[in-house]
Amino acid sequence: MKFIRPVTRVTPLATIKHKRLLPISGRVVVNQGQAVKALETVAEAIVQPRYRLINVAQALDVPRAEADDYITCQAGDVVHENDILAEKGGLLRKVVHSPTDGEVLVVGDGQILLREHLPPWELKAGIPGKVTAVYTDRGVEITTIGAVLDGIWGNGKIGYGLVKMLGESGKDAITPDMLNIELRGLVLAGGRLDNPRVLELAEGLSTRALIVGSMRAGMIPAARKASFPVVVLESFGEGGMSASAFRLLSTSENRNAAVVGETTDVYEATRPVIVMPLSTIEQVPQIPVAAPLQEGTLVRIVRAPYQGEVARVISLPKGLARFPNGVRAPGVEVRLENGERTIVPAANVEVFVQSSRSEPN
Repeated sequence: MKFIRPVTRVTPLATIKHKRLLPISGRVVVNQGQAVKALETVAEAIVQPRYRLINVAQALDVPRAEADDYITCQAGDVVHENDILAEKGGLLRKVVHSPTDGEVLVVGDGQILLREHLPPWELKAGIPGKVTAVYTDRGVEITTIGAVLDGIWGNGKIGYGLVKMLGESGKDAITPDMLNIELRGLVLAGGRLDNPRVLELAEGLSTRALIVGSMRAGMIPAARKASFPVVVLESFGEGGMSASAFRLLSTSENRNAAVVGETTDVYEATRPVIVMPLSTIEQVPQIPVAAPLQEGTLVRIVRAPYQGEVARVISLPKGLARFPNGVRAPGVEVRLENGERTIVPAANVEVFVQSSRSEPN
């Protein structure tokens, strides 16, 4: 049986193609072939329009059927704040003003419906590079060369700055005493995030991003509220960061990193990613987004009880395997880094791509 599984990248050099798409139709503001910075706007849209319903009849103190005679605007008109929308003359003149800049959508039955003119929501590039594709009204594809790490969870924000490691190993927790004024304005990375106080202190240091191997699940609400991107690379709990990811980030200290904390979505093929661009003229192969499982393939397990662990495929048993929860499903026999052999559901692994120098035996 052949299985095609998503690829997880932890590699120091690759060609990275990254799509940035608006949630709804909008306007792309860059051109194909254009070089963009990580925090540069590439597209924009009005994501959450606001509407105002103005009761002209009530404002003029007239019956609804009569109020339409006093309305001075019509559907399609662009109006500005304080423009006159309706006016009743006479000894006691009454006027209805527009409460905001906007567009008149509907007029009738003594009422006016306005759609407010709001500043558009801006979609940032996320990573620096060259625009290699433009998707009309939706977004772009950006290509760059450099180191790349894929994560499993992000809080939806993006950031860019110099990398600084916290802790001596990927198993160390980031503690409040590690944060000081010397870390102001940096991308911080460490093994585990267990203490919400760390997020509070990071806010005060204008942290550009926080990258961790694992995070306590109870901290998700606080991480979502952070003004900077928070990305979890491996798992929730106390697993920490894999040796390969910790090594790559440690050797990349003082390099700029683009941290895109996108929400994982299998249908939109989005996930959190960290990219450290490298200026190079050499041709670097692009890593595929999915690859087949076969004997010898390095994988990362994405579900408990081995979530976040790296293993190597030993065999692909035929038929369905029965698991402790009673489910029968296609399985993959793997050897964990500690030598343990086990069978896990094929759906619970991703192909793991990293530097050949750091692959486990």
